[in-house]
Amino acid sequence: MDNKMGEKTGYIYLGSSPATDRENYAIMVPYPDEGKAPFETSRMVDSARNANGEVVGRMVGRSVHKQSLAWSVMPAEKWWEMNRWFEQGHFTFYCHYFNHNFGQWETRLFYLGDVKTNPFVVSTETGEPRFYRDASFNVIDCGVV
Repeated sequence: MDNKMGEKTGYIYLGSSPATDRENYAIMVPYPDEGKAPFETSRMVDSARNANGEVVGRMVGRSVHKQSLAWSVMPAEKWWEMNRWFEQGHFTFYCHYFNHNFGQWETRLFYLGDVKTNPFVVSTETGEPRFYRDASFNVIDCGVV
């Protein structure tokens, strides 16, 4: 998808303030490959069984989201841009994302999970790749209300 400036529209947007959205962000994460962006929701539950063996419980806090993202091929410059930003003091960050449970855009505090990739088309002169294959990372909701 293209926006009004001809740039690709992002899949999620990352920033250092709660004002992060599709127009105010530090990093625009490109759309992952089809079928490589599972959206997960977890819920903390306080539960036990009563004297009759029935489950008695309630949800504690709010739902927490995890967005996994993967690309078959990622340009090296884009991969480096995203990872430099994470490494430059952004252990936690604001993530503007589409909540697939409610059909709406939200911004919440997240942190970076696992990051994986494989160098592809590596220069024999510099040792630097032009692309990365099977590049992936996930971002996880901090659960802050």
